[in-house]
Amino acid sequence: MKKLLLLFIFQFSLIYCDTLNVLFLGDTHFGENYQYDPKFGRDVDIIEEYGYDYFFENVKDFLSTSNITFCNLETPLTNNSSNPVSYIKPYLHWSNPDSCVKYFNKYGINYVSLGNNHAFDYGISGFSETLNSLNAGGINYFGAGENSVKAIEPLIENIGSYKLIIFGGFEFREKYDTLYDFYADSNKHGVNKLDTIKLSSQIKAYRQNYPNAIIIIYPHWGSNYKPANDMQRSYAHSWIDAGVDYVIGHGAHTIQEAEQYNGKWIFYNIGNFIFNSPGRYSSTKAKPYGLMLKLILCENNRKIVICPINTNNHETDYCLRKLDEYEMKDFIKSMFKENYKLSLKEEHYIELTNK
Repeated sequence: MKKLLLLFIFQFSLIYCDTLNVLFLGDTHFGENYQYDPKFGRDVDIIEEYGYDYFFENVKDFLSTSNITFCNLETPLTNNSSNPVSYIKPYLHWSNPDSCVKYFNKYGINYVSLGNNHAFDYGISGFSETLNSLNAGGINYFGAGENSVKAIEPLIENIGSYKLIIFGGFEFREKYDTLYDFYADSNKHGVNKLDTIKLSSQIKAYRQNYPNAIIIIYPHWGSNYKPANDMQRSYAHSWIDAGVDYVIGHGAHTIQEAEQYNGKWIFYNIGNFIFNSPGRYSSTKAKPYGLMLKLILCENNRKIVICPINTNNHETDYCLRKLDEYEMKDFIKSMFKENYKLSLKEEHYIELTNK
């Protein structure tokens, strides 16, 4: 009954307010490679034991309230796991193409960023398989491409009266340039290397050409299990100065703080979504939290609703869940360092408004 009521309210708002609900999820990987590696397993294949629906069980109601959903797809979709880009690269990811696309479609994940540090774990062949699978499933992608010009191109979508422009990319790390050869160049496939000068120039051009567009940066960056660093803050501020509306980061496998800069929200890291690795929350003392972030766009009124989640697979047995009351207080204290206006909606959701 509750789900039907939420669906009715959602459809009613679409008719009378031209509302668009855009959902952003963090790092996403069903973790097939971890099940086949004894050093990461727990003597059972969690996918065979539980099935893919299990991973979505506690959050499927929130997923169902969005028009479009983005995630960071942090794995190639390939059936050939025998030719990695480098045998010295730790944590080589791969995922079943058919299953991944099937369950993304089932739960409404229809846009993915490939601008991350795993998209080319199996080189150009693995990347090509990934694109073929996404195209076959009607899933749009951005953040990587056949050359640097294509890789930096944003995803542009016109939905109703809204134009969304979304940039993706992966921060520069020397090993990914010199050892793993991940970044696109003028004549080579790869991920978009986050370059604040080039990206700010692109943003200014799009802002000038589309003054009413909603421009979002969705970067893969930051140190694993650590707070945001000075480079992240500098880049985020420069992008907002160039004309961005929101910065929504991922890649650290934990939350990093949020802030408002010149009236615009920056979420330095929204952590994991479904990410079926053992994780290192205990050894790093990092917060075992992620969040699902929904932009609610209604004419000139914009709101953010976030649903914090516990992503520690050791605690949740690989079924992420919404936070309890104690965890919610800890999450708010960790995520919002300043006295922002927060409204608790029901038990598990937070609504953000401007200062």
